Amino acid sequence: MGRMSAEARREQLVEAAIEVMSREGLERATTRRIAQQAGTAQGAMHYAFRDKNELLTAVVGAVTVQVEQVLRDAVDPARGLAAAIDDGLRAFWRFVVGDDGLQLMQYELAIFCCRTPGYEWLAAWQYTRYAAAVQEVFQAAIDHEPGPQEVDLPGLCRFVVAAVDGLILQYEVHHDIDQSERDLSNVIRCAVILAGLTPPG
Repeated sequence: MGRMSAEARREQLVEAAIEVMSREGLERATTRRIAQQAGTAQGAMHYAFRDKNELLTAVVGAVTVQVEQVLRDAVDPARGLAAAIDDGLRAFWRFVVGDDGLQLMQYELAIFCCRTPGYEWLAAWQYTRYAAAVQEVFQAAIDHEPGPQEVDLPGLCRFVVAAVDGLILQYEVHHDIDQSERDLSNVIRCAVILAGLTPPG
């Protein structure tokens, strides 16, 4: 078997870090546990990442890529903005309920960064990336709308991220899937109205 490239090793360790953090929590995600999960020596962590800051940045980036892919796969821009809001949020919600640990890990990571001097920027970057992912798919849908659209797109995207963030936290506390889906429908309706469009249904 050939030697693993440095980039492949980094990807392997990031995937292992996400698995350990999602399953056991951020506090238990030591370099030893992550290396064990990846099936490699602990020293490989120090070759792949200069410090914890770099590892956590890579983790946030990898999770955001997952979110971006979920949205891109779910949204057909040709159907317009109202459909993009509905399709994108419902697809993302299926992603949320499919992996409780991953969602809790993201909250833990954001709180850790907010509380830890020197890491505050990473929490801001995390949520900026989420809003940018939403804005990308919504902008593509707006480009397919007939005529000029008067939409405060950055404001709409911040609202969507904030509202869904609250729904995720409520779901993690209560695990009431039926109520969460009703609440999601209300968020979708509000987002469509905020965009100046007619809600579906």
